[in-house]
Amino acid sequence: MLATIIDRTDTELTAELTSAHRQLTHFKARFILSVAEFDARDLARTHAAPGTAAWLQRTFHLSRSTAFEYLGVGRKLRVFPLLAQAFLDAEFSYSVVRLLLRYLTEDNQEELLTLARAHPLAELTALLAGRDQPGATPRANKISVVTDPETGRVRFWGELDPERGAEFKAALKISELANLIDLDTIDQEVLDDPVAVEKLIDDARETPDPDSAGDTEPRHNRSRFGTGLTVTVFTAFMGLVHMVRSHPISRVRAPGAEVNVLFTQDQRAYIPGHPGGMTGDLMRLVLNGAVRYHLLDRSGLTLKTTRSQRLATSAQVKALLVAWGYQCAGPGCSHTRFLEFHHIVPWRDGGATELSNLLPLCSGCHMLVSAGVMTIIIDTDPRFLRFRLPGGESFTSENRGLAVSDEAMGRWGDRYTSGAVPPGDEHLLQIWEHEDSFDDPESAAADSDPTT
Repeated sequence: MLATIIDRTDTELTAELTSAHRQLTHFKARFILSVAEFDARDLARTHAAPGTAAWLQRTFHLSRSTAFEYLGVGRKLRVFPLLAQAFLDAEFSYSVVRLLLRYLTEDNQEELLTLARAHPLAELTALLAGRDQPGATPRANKISVVTDPETGRVRFWGELDPERGAEFKAALKISELANLIDLDTIDQEVLDDPVAVEKLIDDARETPDPDSAGDTEPRHNRSRFGTGLTVTVFTAFMGLVHMVRSHPISRVRAPGAEVNVLFTQDQRAYIPGHPGGMTGDLMRLVLNGAVRYHLLDRSGLTLKTTRSQRLATSAQVKALLVAWGYQCAGPGCSHTRFLEFHHIVPWRDGGATELSNLLPLCSGCHMLVSAGVMTIIIDTDPRFLRFRLPGGESFTSENRGLAVSDEAMGRWGDRYTSGAVPPGDEHLLQIWEHEDSFDDPESAAADSDPTT
């Protein structure tokens, strides 16, 4: 048989591949759908197996992950007969079927099948990026770090969702540049341009390493081709570590390597290169992160691009740190590292990047605010900044001083007459409602009191 394949002409070989792939797809579909039917009939127990996946592993020598994957795909295909039939007819490859199953519902099945018939896998992936994935269970972001007590070597691993993964890769990009050249010699305008940053990296790789005596080989030949991409990532990662250690109170951002979120007119949002992120999840970046967003028309052309500069300037950072004692403004928090600068009135609501609307928060407190667990509002009296925590606990900062408890504030304590509160504390807001008047409740009470 091998000799027959070798002897084929180019045209015959191409036709053979096409025919073989169609047959492979058809029989793979039959196998997976049969597995699903086998599972629905609960036949594994009659074959002395605890479950269908275990039976597949034992009978067909499949790996555990492959067995569970086939079983999962088969179960989903039973819900979508149109896709199942198209798979049996070899209209779609297994990869396309897996992709479609992430987004299919009973209502959009015909629409997505029509889309899949019209586009190759890469284009289909881009067209589906940002759509909701029914039944998707968010996988937790996790990083594990273990130190070997005998050797002292550190092993770390983990996984990040598409949004945080894009942020991490963006940080590595500027770190890579910092390893190649001195960033202090580059104008800020250049660092704010992603294209210019890429050119700086390419140019720096082309330059011979001055620390290697007699070595005139361009840097990119050693990092990209000689020693491989792993070395490039390692040096970028270590550069990131060194930047954090050498600037512990500065917020290290990645100019020129920002996270770009694309919006389409059919209300999808996605990050280029990370199509798995769903629109709802990506709104976290848009509302709380430093991003540039692009509104695309139906032909893919950019209708509008926002500015990405929403961060505090160096002068503002210094003023805020002095005002808050070089520490997190969160009540009870004394963190002095990994400080971020929060817009009290959100940027999305028109909040300005000015001192009166900014305060330093550590990354942990900032996440609590982003999640709505802690709310921060400027009182109707702008002297007071209210920090509200779950259960009716509140702290107040007067004239942007360190926050104190309501008991210490006395009559100036937070009386919950306006603004946002943590979920579950909505009943604490003292909303004045009167059928005849919009007067202030205290004034109305005073007017009706004969002793006043």
